[in-house]
Amino acid sequence: MKHICKYMSSSLFVLACCSLSLSAFAQDQAAAAADKAGRATNIQTTDYLVPHISTVPANAGKRVELFVREKVNKKGRGARPVVLMIGGATGSVVPVFDLQFENYSWMDHLAAAGFDVFAMDLTGYGLSPRPMMDDPCNYSTAEQQQYLIPKQLAKPCAPSYPFQLTTIQSDWDDIDRVVDYLRRVRNVEKVSLVGYSRGGARAGGYTAKHPGKVDKLFLLAPGRYLRLSPTDAPNPLPRPGVPGTLIGAADLHDLWTTQVKCQSQVTPRIRQAITESALEFDPVGSSWGAAGVRRAPVWNSPEGFLYWGWNATLAGQVRVPTLIIRGDSDSQVPISDLRDLLGDLRGAPQKVFIEVKCASHYLFWESQHMILLNASVEWLMDGTYEGRFNGNFSVDTGGNVKQEP
Repeated sequence: MKHICKYMSSSLFVLACCSLSLSAFAQDQAAAAADKAGRATNIQTTDYLVPHISTVPANAGKRVELFVREKVNKKGRGARPVVLMIGGATGSVVPVFDLQFENYSWMDHLAAAGFDVFAMDLTGYGLSPRPMMDDPCNYSTAEQQQYLIPKQLAKPCAPSYPFQLTTIQSDWDDIDRVVDYLRRVRNVEKVSLVGYSRGGARAGGYTAKHPGKVDKLFLLAPGRYLRLSPTDAPNPLPRPGVPGTLIGAADLHDLWTTQVKCQSQVTPRIRQAITESALEFDPVGSSWGAAGVRRAPVWNSPEGFLYWGWNATLAGQVRVPTLIIRGDSDSQVPISDLRDLLGDLRGAPQKVFIEVKCASHYLFWESQHMILLNASVEWLMDGTYEGRFNGNFSVDTGGNVKQEP
């Protein structure tokens, strides 16, 4: 049984003694991982709800609570460097950063290496607020027809909230609230940020706007980077549309399979653990459709662009050591985007790019995942990769590192 514990104070609410029951499969996998790794039993997990005044257009000004998970080594003592992990476009951070399957938990690995590591669900994800997303009418007609008829709906219906939901600015505001909370309760001046996929724009843009609060950046497949996107928010906000999107239980695996190019790239048994964890952290969505769905918020987007703000101007204001890592078969983040981003990070004092062979957008769930996990430990601790502060590198399936021109 995994508990969400809360500190009662003027600045933090708690989910009072609410508990999340792990599936039998997840429990078996967690036990097996602990037996195999040994050190896993020393990792303490604590879940928090951090209070925040929302800036999401749908519930702006309302007091909400953001879900944050912490992992720390119980045997460690003294001050530890603090890391905050920020997820991508379509799911909770827990299946990505804390999958309890063999040695795949990225959070456990960082905690065992001596970090106090946190992961947060932004508004619209996991156990954080999901304004307007519990109404099955607030999804596109195509998604209603594909997933919700006839179980949730007899026929398609018009949205009760006919607008897109979150913004990149509201994401940055969510992050800032949690960063300030961590800085205070852990008595640190700065935290390091890990961003995955769309979390790259979230973490990178936040760092540019708050350079005094961030120590280092570690970005996995940070997409999409559109260097010419607008600087200013679209006007008016919110934009017409629907607030949420639905992802079927099999959809993620279908997309992932198109990027599996090598033999033994993926351990087949991991797929069930991923599905169960993803549905566990969407309690409402898991009951929708024939096999459950994951729900994600729709960003308010300018015409012709995914978002605004995270562009060449803002990237040029990043002033912290930054590492970008990518799987070579990642079809969701074009290499041209990452070349643009690397070129625009002119202010980063240390800058490393790594391409991992036989790996996809979902590297953390693949056989090469230890390359990712170990690179994050070295970078977040020392600001180096293979002892180097700068450079472009490739890593083959044997773990051999080659520095590229």
